Amino acid sequence: MRRKMKHVLTLTLALSAIIVNFNRCEKGPEEFGQQVMHPEDSISAKYDTSFVMGTQVVPTDSFSTLYHFFNQPDFINNYPNVLIGGYDDPHFGTLKASFISQVEKTDSTDFAGDTLEAVGADIYFKMEELYGDVSDAQLHLFKINKDLEISDPYYNTQKAENFYNPEDKISAYTDFMGDSLIKVTLTQDFADFLTTADDTTMADASDFKDFFKGFYAEMEYPEEEGFINKINLTNDTTRMELAVRKAGTEEAPDTLIYRLTSSSIRFNMFHHNYETATYPEVNVNTYLNNASAENDSILLISGLGGPRAKLTIPERVKEKFSQDSIFLARAEIQVKPLAQFLNTSGVYFPDQVGMYTYSNDTSYFNISNNQFFNGNYDEEANLYSCNITRFVQAYINGDLGNTLYLHTRSYQSEPGQLILSGTGEKRSIKLRIKYFKP
Repeated sequence: MRRKMKHVLTLTLALSAIIVNFNRCEKGPEEFGQQVMHPEDSISAKYDTSFVMGTQVVPTDSFSTLYHFFNQPDFINNYPNVLIGGYDDPHFGTLKASFISQVEKTDSTDFAGDTLEAVGADIYFKMEELYGDVSDAQLHLFKINKDLEISDPYYNTQKAENFYNPEDKISAYTDFMGDSLIKVTLTQDFADFLTTADDTTMADASDFKDFFKGFYAEMEYPEEEGFINKINLTNDTTRMELAVRKAGTEEAPDTLIYRLTSSSIRFNMFHHNYETATYPEVNVNTYLNNASAENDSILLISGLGGPRAKLTIPERVKEKFSQDSIFLARAEIQVKPLAQFLNTSGVYFPDQVGMYTYSNDTSYFNISNNQFFNGNYDEEANLYSCNITRFVQAYINGDLGNTLYLHTRSYQSEPGQLILSGTGEKRSIKLRIKYFKP
């Protein structure tokens, strides 16, 4: 079952990114990325040479997972999803995905004036995508105790315990209603708590968020199995309901609806424990602890804040091609996955790989988000190649450094794993350059 779950999990690597340009310091390709790609082989190449690149497994920088950011309504409306769940992997260790969200108030209800009492409360979540078997899982909700401010960064390295007290659990049990709906029955204590809001609180959205700041959500998963569940928060299906009636009566209750709207601050948290990786030698913990001066012979790359691969162009490339008499026609990176790990234990090599670099002002930007990148995986040759001509030219000109980073394509928003040959293997990562000289 776990292997089946892993295979399904990773087949989604090419899904569109939810927050790919939402890093703390990442520039969009329109700002810089267009300047470091080569549109075509505009010069007829006469010579062809290859360089072995330096390779290391390194941690991924923290990135923002906030889905509501300043005044960008289009972005808020177009990206409503969060991920929840987790899994254990022998190569990559443990991943846990959880999230926090605000809830909007219902209509201005005067609980005191009508002497209303709570009959019960539930919250419903719409599932957009499911990677694995979630049927036996329980979703746990906790009332948070910290105001959520739009100015806070909410990086993936945030610790959940900074937002809630484990004693403030508000969920009782979980029901799965078909393939797309989760119903969480909330505790009676929490239902009663909602009816303590006074008339002023129920009349103002900000006052209500002071009264109920939001909730933290996590899902447990069975040992030796796991799943990642993509939930859509801003739709008519996802909502919190409170059933109320006049105290002391047996009349049919009325239902009050509390929405999670596009203006609700919501964000994911991803936590990795690499020390739980158990596969002999080929595990991320082994290579993350190698000396920084060493090349890693195997590269293990994972999404959602997992490890990335650092690739370094040899300095002799700059020395050779900075000569006025030599002109670059095309520069491409050639990557080979380790065949014995393809489509096993959740490892899958996608047609699209994400590559990033730091500009001289330390901004991190995507150089693969460009039509000229032309990343392509040849399954028969087991070879992935991509065009980075302008990046190499920018390095030669002194506009960029000689390092770039390989990720899964949507590493900020989708799960995914890659295991590749690094320097030291027979199939090292190579930089192939075609060039012309008189």
